[in-house]
Amino acid sequence: MKVYPHLSAERLANVYIVTDDNGTGLIVDPAHIDKELVEIIENECDMLKGVLITHRHLTHTEGLGTLLKIYDLDIYSASDEINGVKCIRIEDGSRFRIGDLDIEAISVPGHSMDSIVYRINDGALFTGDSLLSGSIATTHSHIEKELLVHSICTKLLTIPDTAIVYPGHGAISKLRIEKMFNQDLLEAADWDNLNLKGIL
Repeated sequence: MKVYPHLSAERLANVYIVTDDNGTGLIVDPAHIDKELVEIIENECDMLKGVLITHRHLTHTEGLGTLLKIYDLDIYSASDEINGVKCIRIEDGSRFRIGDLDIEAISVPGHSMDSIVYRINDGALFTGDSLLSGSIATTHSHIEKELLVHSICTKLLTIPDTAIVYPGHGAISKLRIEKMFNQDLLEAADWDNLNLKGIL
């Protein structure tokens, strides 16, 4: 598996092209589609087959319409449609394959109710805005923040430490680093209530 990160300068959001060893690929969170991104797809991906949407916010989905004018793709999302485009709806625990890429969908609500983290080939986590390098996503209420922290800690931090975190914004990280240094998680979690002693 190969991952090609691209920073969408228009939205300051990360877009990822992921390919298997045969060149079959997918794109995670198509923000603004620019010439550089298309060149990465054309140069590194023999056949682009799918789109993974971590959540429906425009910052991460604005380029979907443009992308579909160029490629014939299946769109995977926790929603039935994104920006008027029909999606293959996935739920927590859904598993599917694109080429030789094994994909698991993990629901991590809080930033938005449709937030999904994609675990690909066990070792890569595409977290959207839910888990960032050194922080977590913004939420609209304390209850949503507690929900987000609980979801991250019980569903993501139980994954092996070596997993690489590919966030929707900012630097790529590792799960081990987030366990040790993510200040939002360290400050927000009530470990007694969450029964998470021993995870961090």
